[in-house]
Amino acid sequence: MVADVKTASMASDYRCDQVGSLLRPPHLLDARDDFKAGRIDRAALRAAEDKAVLDVLQVQKDAGMAIFTDGEMRRDSWQTVFSEAVDGFEENYPVREFKRPDGSVARLQMHTKAITGQVRQKKRLADVDAAFLSQHAPGPFKITMPSPAMIARQSYRRGDTDKAYPDANDLRSDIGGIVTGEMKALVGEGCAYIQLDEGFTIYADPARLTVMTEEGLDADQALEEDIALENACYDAVRRPGLTLAMHLCRGSRSGFMRGKGGYDWLAERLFDRLHVDRYLLEYDSDKVGGFEPLRHLPKGKVAVLGLVSSTNPRLETRDELLRRIESATQHCPVERLAISSQCGFQGAATRDGAHMSFDDQRRKLERIGEVAQEVWG
Repeated sequence: MVADVKTASMASDYRCDQVGSLLRPPHLLDARDDFKAGRIDRAALRAAEDKAVLDVLQVQKDAGMAIFTDGEMRRDSWQTVFSEAVDGFEENYPVREFKRPDGSVARLQMHTKAITGQVRQKKRLADVDAAFLSQHAPGPFKITMPSPAMIARQSYRRGDTDKAYPDANDLRSDIGGIVTGEMKALVGEGCAYIQLDEGFTIYADPARLTVMTEEGLDADQALEEDIALENACYDAVRRPGLTLAMHLCRGSRSGFMRGKGGYDWLAERLFDRLHVDRYLLEYDSDKVGGFEPLRHLPKGKVAVLGLVSSTNPRLETRDELLRRIESATQHCPVERLAISSQCGFQGAATRDGAHMSFDDQRRKLERIGEVAQEVWG
């Protein structure tokens, strides 16, 4: 059994967490479709979003969650909060085919657009989210955003982006400046927890590291540059009472996984150098390896173990979660651990983005809260 640990609460000590997105209710999906088709105006869409957010706030409160999110109800997908607020992206979302682990092929609309012009911010990214949560959240709230390293990498398309940005460092600087400005504004609006998503996922995939080497790229140097870009954002807002986090996403859409492989190579180089309070790590599958990389987690930081799957509706048992936390403590003290869902529950704001029912989601959130209370009190 995991030792009973009761410590004084600090900014980064939220012991039960969840990555961000929650299932979109049918009424919101219908409203979003109607808005895009011109059948309703933005005020009507906003009303549908508000109702959905109030509902998921209550679900989180009932589950005993320590930190609250709006479930990303106002977004098409987690990363569109940036591209919808910034000029310089191509007009339409691309469609790509992916092979699922079972061999079937998924044809998915992607939500990462290519950058084809100079990026210019045209509106705030998450001001509406923060204002509503500030008024209605039952406790401290978090805002999630794509990390600047992720945007610069995934939105770069050779032959288009390099015409607008011959020097990729200028692109990274422009994106980093926008993200930093939004983080500063969110802190001023009472946001207690800011999470950047997916900045370092490629470094947890041995196959991608091999490709980088074959292309003549230095993975260590690339990682160093990404860490510097992210740290500039975190350092600009760090202050007492604010929790800063990085989520290392491994994928949550239609069986699509961003690479296989453990965190070993990345943990050794990242955990002590990225200026965050906590890492949200996906640990619902043996495809990401064991807990050994947690030995690299320094004092003062928390590893949030994503043990509860957001893609498989099966409810994890209390005992199996306790056993896995116990296993993790062989490599990292329990006081530097927390528990969460593996990823967001909604892979995309579409009807094919859900992997389970609303009752399944509720039970999983309740199990996270239950186990966190038993382990950390």
